[in-house]
Amino acid sequence: MEFAEASLIPLTSVRHPAGEISRVAAELLLEEIDPARPERLHRHTGIVLQPELVVRRSGLSCR
Repeated sequence: MEFAEASLIPLTSVRHPAGEISRVAAELLLEEIDPARPERLHRHTGIVLQPELVVRRSGLSCR
């Protein structure tokens, strides 16, 4: 259970795709250390992963 979910007033939070972050990081590392790769130059790669907004009671307007 997340802290934001368990607090007295459930807090709105951002959920990051931890599994996908780990998978992409491992793929990039394996590419970097691949001995069969002809060029040994390091290349920077920009990857954007979609987070998820988890709206709880703190993010709802009180009426």
